Amino acid sequence: MITSIRLVNWRSHNDTHLEFSKGTNLLVGIMGAGKSAVLDSVSFALFGTFPVLERRRVKLDDIVRFNENQASVILEMRWNGHNYRVERTISRKEKRTTSKAEIFRDGSLIDSGSTAVTMYVEQLLGVDYDLFTRAIYSEQNNIDYFLTLDPRKRKEEIDRLLGLDKFEAARGNIVSVINRVLSNKKILGEKFDMNAMEEMEKLLENYKAESEKLGETLEKIKTDYEKKAKEAEETGKKFENLMKTRERYERIETEMTKIRGMLESLEPELKEKISEDDYNRVNKQLEETKKQLEETKKEGKESESKRSALTKEIGSIDEQVKNEIERKGRIEKLEKALDELLGEKKPAQLSEELKNLKGEELRLHSELKSLKDEIEETKETLGKLKPGMANCPLCGNGLDEKGLEHIEKEKKALVEKKSSGIRDIEGKTPEIKKKIEALDIRIRKIEFAGEKISALEKEAKNEAELRKKKKELDNELKTVNERIELRESRFSEIRDKAEKLRFTSERYGQILERKKKAMLLKDKGKELGVEKKGLDYDEKSFEETRAALENKKLEKQKLESDGNAAKQQFNMIKENAEVHEKRINEMKGIEKEIGELSKLSEELKIYKNALLDTQITLRKSLIEAINAAMNEVWEIFYPYKNYSTVRLGVTEKDYVFEVHERGEWKPLETVASGGERACAALTLRVALATVLTPNLSWLILDEPTHNLDKEAVSLLSETLQLKVPQVVNQTFVITHEEGLIGADFAASYKLSRNKEENGPTKTENI
Repeated sequence: MITSIRLVNWRSHNDTHLEFSKGTNLLVGIMGAGKSAVLDSVSFALFGTFPVLERRRVKLDDIVRFNENQASVILEMRWNGHNYRVERTISRKEKRTTSKAEIFRDGSLIDSGSTAVTMYVEQLLGVDYDLFTRAIYSEQNNIDYFLTLDPRKRKEEIDRLLGLDKFEAARGNIVSVINRVLSNKKILGEKFDMNAMEEMEKLLENYKAESEKLGETLEKIKTDYEKKAKEAEETGKKFENLMKTRERYERIETEMTKIRGMLESLEPELKEKISEDDYNRVNKQLEETKKQLEETKKEGKESESKRSALTKEIGSIDEQVKNEIERKGRIEKLEKALDELLGEKKPAQLSEELKNLKGEELRLHSELKSLKDEIEETKETLGKLKPGMANCPLCGNGLDEKGLEHIEKEKKALVEKKSSGIRDIEGKTPEIKKKIEALDIRIRKIEFAGEKISALEKEAKNEAELRKKKKELDNELKTVNERIELRESRFSEIRDKAEKLRFTSERYGQILERKKKAMLLKDKGKELGVEKKGLDYDEKSFEETRAALENKKLEKQKLESDGNAAKQQFNMIKENAEVHEKRINEMKGIEKEIGELSKLSEELKIYKNALLDTQITLRKSLIEAINAAMNEVWEIFYPYKNYSTVRLGVTEKDYVFEVHERGEWKPLETVASGGERACAALTLRVALATVLTPNLSWLILDEPTHNLDKEAVSLLSETLQLKVPQVVNQTFVITHEEGLIGADFAASYKLSRNKEENGPTKTENI
């Protein structure tokens, strides 16, 4: 159930907060007052969009109120025992408009980001945006939309509503695919040439023979090349070893020079009188201080946890006190309405009065039937009287012309008298029926108000005890806050001490590390000196080996050049062979693909027919479920008995809404009044919501009184107040029609706005 919504800088709303309850919630106001913006905000909060935004009739930038940079909507709802809050914000910066979203459960953030929040809401409710707009959200002036459409258009729209249009689109796509497959098959058939493929196979054999001869030449060049390469490799290894020895000799000299420079730079640190004991002592003090810091942190977390728990409990008590005040106000309002409905009478007196009126109606009905029967009997007698009759057809006595006239005159006078009595009764009957209907509605409203008062009284809590508990918790919270302030001061002192000790420890550690480094450098310098003396390096031997290596490389390069020329010719023949082999494989592939395309076209035709069968079966199942739901709802919504049942029939070209009257199904638009059409349209809307979203039980209606007369508006108002809550948990209705206002709506708001001055929307709880 949606419990509240808040709009900040949303369209014409400056800062509007509306609270909703279970049952039917009503928003009334003139055109442009900001009513539809409320329902758009509900859709946006849940799914990040709404119909006119999705269809690009408005842009995201248009939602932010004029001269403001940011708009937000906050929706709260109760679902499966948890309180959820969805917050979405639209920000306008220069030429760029962005949005962000967050969702909370029982006060804790559980997800963020527009897409992530929308996906979470869809999984939570079991409804996505498409299903929400099809089954729950009735756009402006749209309640009887399906009753006024052209038949072909109505079939398209209802199929879209039921999700069956996807099958139609899929079948159209399959036909396109089949045509494309057949077209590809024809194109491939034009490319395939069996004679050309056989000619290419002969050329391929010739290329393979030439390739074999060149392969033998390449093998001989390869053997000679490997021999020269081995000789070059052996000489290269010898030169490489000499090169490494030379490099190591030069590197040792460089490193020894570097070590001498580093020892000179470390000389100041070596004079510092810092020992390992000094370093360990400082580290020990640092560890003790860190331990104190951790203990203080732990104490702080416990205090913060206590403060958070107390704050949450105080907030809960505040909410309970607020709910208790609201509950008392609602009880007073209901008791006042109950007193007005009762007047000076008691419920039993009103029931007795209703019983007497129904008895009077039954008596008049019986008397009317009796008079009609007597008239029929008299008329039958008059029909037997014929000019020139000798005997009376009633008593058998002799009858002359004068006597015949007397009897006719007497019987006609009797018919006129009985007809006058019938007219008198028919004149009284509508008034009695009107009184019965008004009294019946009055009694049902009294019963509903009484039940609501009892339910609210059962939920009542002791407000004084709640306020006492809150005072105790406030005192405890004050104590906890003082303890937190004291701990924060102590924590700061310990942290400063720890920082000073850490700095000293790092400095001592660096000095000791540099002393160790100096000792290592001295040892390293000695090792390098010994290694330099042990190296066997001769510059003349190095140059002779370099010249021998260059000669071996030249011989190797000549063989490599000869091999590359032969290899190039070999590759050219190989490439030609590959081109022909590839073309042969392509031809074989085309031949195979033609066969596969033939098979695929047949399988696609079978799939197209299966889609049609599935669409028909699914439509039948959905219509049966909708009709079953409609007839359950119809018995509740429709107050009369002349149309016992309703149904949504389907033909090849249309969906037909029909009512059952005296054993015959008749199209609704040919027999029903405006009020009956409104009941039927509302019944269809509720049935669609029940079948397509069985777990949600929500309904949203925007301007449902369109094209309805005063009597139909009154009937729709009663249905929305008293009957819709019996089958739908929560309904939202917006309208400009003040005749729809009633005392039994779960929540009622009147919205107004000075449009000439571009003023903000104002709300009044009515």
